[in-house]
Amino acid sequence: MGVHIEDLSFSYKGTDRLILEHLNIDVQDGEFVCLLGQSGCGKSTLLRLIAGLESPTSGELLFDGEPIHGASLERGIVFQDYGLFPWMSAGENILLGLTQKFPDVDKADLKKRVYELLEAVGLDAKIYRKLPKELSGGMKQRCAIARAFGIDSPMLLMDEPFGALDAVTRARLQDLVLSLWGKEEEKKTIFFVTHDVDEALLLSTHIYMLGQSPSHVILDERIPEEHRVTRNTQFDDKWILDLRNKLVMEMNRDIACRVE
Repeated sequence: MGVHIEDLSFSYKGTDRLILEHLNIDVQDGEFVCLLGQSGCGKSTLLRLIAGLESPTSGELLFDGEPIHGASLERGIVFQDYGLFPWMSAGENILLGLTQKFPDVDKADLKKRVYELLEAVGLDAKIYRKLPKELSGGMKQRCAIARAFGIDSPMLLMDEPFGALDAVTRARLQDLVLSLWGKEEEKKTIFFVTHDVDEALLLSTHIYMLGQSPSHVILDERIPEEHRVTRNTQFDDKWILDLRNKLVMEMNRDIACRVE
């Protein structure tokens, strides 16, 4: 069923300035979708609408055929600022998500699961007891990813999660998310916000490019399985290189129109 968005428009209450206008998106279950566009074009606003943190001003927003009303553990979120409670240890932050999603499971079993998740994202067991302030940005984001995958939601929303990280850490976490997503028998539907064309091409199976506010879809591109690339091959595939040029040119064209 996936996500169906039809003729969606959004403005914040008390204003008549549209952030999103007549947006149309169709996403199948298990797709890795990148919402691509310049800063300020409404990508994060759209993610908040899908998360149920905001409501459309008009139009239709459905998840598996049902309207989205309010936040839900069916839609996990990874924020750019990690979203970890500073007074709780890294392990306790992950455990909190698990206890909310699985209230009937014994806490000792959930704690064991936390250690498994830490290992899955490449963190040592001793990280469990450390406070977020004792961790690097990359470690904090690994904890946030562990929490998001741990609650096992069918949908995962990621709002520029690697934007504040150095290039090496960013590349490692991109590979980590792809690995975790690829291992699942029933893949999560992922919405990933970015303004980086190369990041979108590396990660996604489906790219929606949003234009400047009031935003709408200016490009809709699915990447066939035979053209999915790795970090080592992303600049070798002519089809991908042509798509990269198309995305960059369209983004530049949209900026130029607004400047003029």
